[in-house]
Amino acid sequence: MVEASIVFRSLMVAILGLFAVVFAIVYLHDRKQRMAGWLALAYLSGLAAFLVDISRSALDPIQSDIAAKTLFWCFSLAFSLALFDRFKTLYPTVKLGVIIGTGAGALWWFSFGDPDIIMRSTFSSITAGLLISTTLPTLWKRRSGLLDTILLGLIAILSAIYFLRPYLIYSVLDAAHTIGTYQNSAYAMLLHGSSAIAALACGVTLLIVLGHDIILKYQRETTIDPLTGLMNRRGLDQFITKELNKKGVDDCAVMIVDLDDFKQVNDLFGHETGDHVLKRAASILQRVTGNLGKVARIGGEEFVILLDELSSEDRLVVAQHLRLSVGMIVHPEIGPEDRVTASFGVALIFKGESFAMALRRADSALYEAKSDGRNCVVEASNDNSFTKIRYIERY
Repeated sequence: MVEASIVFRSLMVAILGLFAVVFAIVYLHDRKQRMAGWLALAYLSGLAAFLVDISRSALDPIQSDIAAKTLFWCFSLAFSLALFDRFKTLYPTVKLGVIIGTGAGALWWFSFGDPDIIMRSTFSSITAGLLISTTLPTLWKRRSGLLDTILLGLIAILSAIYFLRPYLIYSVLDAAHTIGTYQNSAYAMLLHGSSAIAALACGVTLLIVLGHDIILKYQRETTIDPLTGLMNRRGLDQFITKELNKKGVDDCAVMIVDLDDFKQVNDLFGHETGDHVLKRAASILQRVTGNLGKVARIGGEEFVILLDELSSEDRLVVAQHLRLSVGMIVHPEIGPEDRVTASFGVALIFKGESFAMALRRADSALYEAKSDGRNCVVEASNDNSFTKIRYIERY
């Protein structure tokens, strides 16, 4: 029995220590992974709580009990903050503060006011359960996919364990213990056993979730333009491949948008001003296009818009609306009267035609627009002829 206890305690220390180190390494490698940082702190606090808890015989019994329970709450709090960070939601500071304050008051009272080790254990477990359960509404609302659903279920089970553990021990099993008999009590055995299982299950699940999030992050970084937040060329290629496999892009339209004389903006006002101009133009293109299609920045001052299936008249109205909207942007850095316009090349993607072929025709149409005075819309037909769309207004 003694040997089994030693093995179990060694395994518990190894589990908590291992996850603390792994999450710390992830955080130190990428400080933006705040979830990993909180989890490292959580498992470190859990390890400290466990070491204090099993060393009570060598320490002051009341002080060690308070220290163990406080560290246990630190684990629960850091664990909760990790989940809030994972879903990028604000910490419920007031709620967490009330829970900790109430628990601390109960812990002090049942330690010094009316000493009662059973009530200390009960309030300690309930406080930890309340801290963890504050994440459940966020997990429920923000969940997406199987991993989030598993995580939600795991956190719900963990909260339930914290709430039900005192009831099962003290009411159902009618067990009791004192400071002297704590180490071999049913409560200590259930506490350590359930904590070990929960720590292992949560650690493995959160490592998988963290790994999944990191992979998605690096995928986004390779497919998203960091300046504008739009898809880059690789992102557009992946989107087209996905759409072709799903429904095809026949009868959709592709636009190439190029900001006019953009090199002069960089030369006269600097690249920082040029970046501001690009971001504003990208934002307008994204907002005006809305649910009608997808926008990507494929290089320098050049954008591609893939419009969903629209009539010929409608897609040209959209193109003119986009052209006018870009031309109406006020750029304070270059003066309120100086506007940056854009030229548009448009091509319908005909049935059986590849996106690349339609993009080449749109690029040819853009060249015509640039050659014919800029700040206009030119549409390419399937016979390589071009139609210049009548100006609504020139800026």
